[in-house]
Amino acid sequence: MHSPVRIAISFLILVSLSTGSLWAQTFETPPYAEQLVQQALEKKLDQKRQWHLLLHYKGTWLGGYESEADGMDFFNAPDGKTDPQAELIATLRSFFKNPETLKSKEEHPQCNFPARYKWLKRELAIDPNQLPRAECTRMENWLAQLEPQSVTLIFASFFMNNPASMFGHTFLRIDSESKSNRQALSNYGVNYAATVDTDSMILYAFKGLFGFFKGEFTVFPYYLKVQEYSNWESRDLWEYELNLTPDQIDTLMLHLWELGGTYFDYYYFQENCSYHMLTVLEVANPNLKLSDDFFISVQPADTIKILAEQEGLISKVTYRPAILSRMEHKTEQMSDEEKEVLYDLVEDAKVLKEDSYQQLMTPQKALVLDAYLDYLEYEGLGEEDFDPKKPLRIPHAILLERSKLKYKRQDTEVTEFSARPETAHGTDRARLGVGINDDELFQEIAYRPTLHDILARDMGYKKDSQFLFLDFAGRYYYESKRFRLDRLRLLDIASLTPYEPIFKKPSWKLNLGFDTIRDFDCGYCNSFKGNAGYGYSYKPSHKSWYILFVLAELEAETSGHLEDNHRAGGGVSGGLFVDFGVDWRLQLSAEYKRFPLGDDSEYIRYDSKLRYSPHQDVDLRLEYQRFDHKDQGLFSINLYY
Repeated sequence: MHSPVRIAISFLILVSLSTGSLWAQTFETPPYAEQLVQQALEKKLDQKRQWHLLLHYKGTWLGGYESEADGMDFFNAPDGKTDPQAELIATLRSFFKNPETLKSKEEHPQCNFPARYKWLKRELAIDPNQLPRAECTRMENWLAQLEPQSVTLIFASFFMNNPASMFGHTFLRIDSESKSNRQALSNYGVNYAATVDTDSMILYAFKGLFGFFKGEFTVFPYYLKVQEYSNWESRDLWEYELNLTPDQIDTLMLHLWELGGTYFDYYYFQENCSYHMLTVLEVANPNLKLSDDFFISVQPADTIKILAEQEGLISKVTYRPAILSRMEHKTEQMSDEEKEVLYDLVEDAKVLKEDSYQQLMTPQKALVLDAYLDYLEYEGLGEEDFDPKKPLRIPHAILLERSKLKYKRQDTEVTEFSARPETAHGTDRARLGVGINDDELFQEIAYRPTLHDILARDMGYKKDSQFLFLDFAGRYYYESKRFRLDRLRLLDIASLTPYEPIFKKPSWKLNLGFDTIRDFDCGYCNSFKGNAGYGYSYKPSHKSWYILFVLAELEAETSGHLEDNHRAGGGVSGGLFVDFGVDWRLQLSAEYKRFPLGDDSEYIRYDSKLRYSPHQDVDLRLEYQRFDHKDQGLFSINLYY
């Protein structure tokens, strides 16, 4: 799957900077170099925003600066990571290094750090004739191959089957001067991602949360990402063409070259793909202030939102549906009879000779065959021996039958199966509520840093899904005058994927964390609980106003208030969600659990919840819950930001 072009480009980037450390190198700098240093200090260039952006400096709690870049070859001074002035002086002096003293395959500092050189040359009116002449052949060949004319930010929609992709993903595409829009797939992409070195889910979560992965920039043919995201993972892509000047694009490309040989400590919620797409765009245009306001977390949807807020920055938006989205667009237009023919065709191509297919009119046949061709393309891309340079192996009989129809469908406008991410509510949520149970009145405060729950307004998110992390809620009970933890969900994921006969995708849920034991009176005591469910959902079509679900569940919890300190068992849950337009959603659900292990017990729970969203980032909720013989009601205001 590794393209020779991709390997060559990655190799050039890495080699170009792998020998860039200049700390131990000493050479006598000419008077002109010291003159430039003095001018730079007088102009206080080390305090300029552009210098801080180029070196990725951020202010520290103690009033100093520290670069977010962690590869030390990125700096020319030994203390360049924390001293902008020392790095400025060392960088200016390094530009005067004699090219004849370079080691084999070592790049000259003018070539290693071309964006810094460009900016300093402009600020100090540097006379290039007084500097050593550096041959930057590798960089020039790299730029010539990419032919940058414009830059497009890509958002890959949410993918629930991979923890790293549940939040979506953002990366850049460098659009070539010689390629038209129809040839966009042959352009190159720029990605920032963690270099994962473990298959363990626990280690993956730990390292991603606490910055133990290296985050690196890579360049690759764009079609590879389209293949991975849009085709294999069935993720729709949103393409945002950015309005950058030729000089800004040039600065961006030079800075990307600088970043090719360094790395950043990768933090899952902060220094991630979303954040660093913003920092490199700030280098291109320092008037943009995109990354300054993020504190706790940055999500891919946040990247798109903040870009959309910049007047005139986004010049064009293009929706690129995944193969299965294109197929679903066609099945949405089919009658039940046509769908049955398609389902039979997937099982056995001999259906083409049967009456069920032969009796269809030509437009109907074309619609069925085109949907089937989408299916074959999806299946072919998933084969282990797939070669992107070779055409897909489509059965000759299918191609012949389609060509015999001599009919070109006048297709309707493509259905957008995912909404533009900038229309989504904020990823952080704060909640204030008041409720009453059988015993007393209580007040609830809650907060979670990410991302979306299944009852919330789902515009911009994957429909009928949820992903919650560190979902905290505490309650103050007025009569007993005490504050208690109501829940702390470390992880709470759910995906209700409507069942269809071709792919038969299941619905599932998984949650882990602390919860309140509600089926017997223990004074609002807590347990540590894990729950998993697997089942199916039904929804007539993508635009249907309701979805039904039923799940078989396993559950286990531990607490000192339980007999033998634990209980384990399972049961079943089911219900429906009903949408009354975008602003209203109703949930009606019930579950039964039986615990034969540990504390022998059982319970039945009923839930009804109503959500109204007067604004994208505000919703009001009214909830009623009956847990065995106990009733509870809650009204809450939820703010997203």
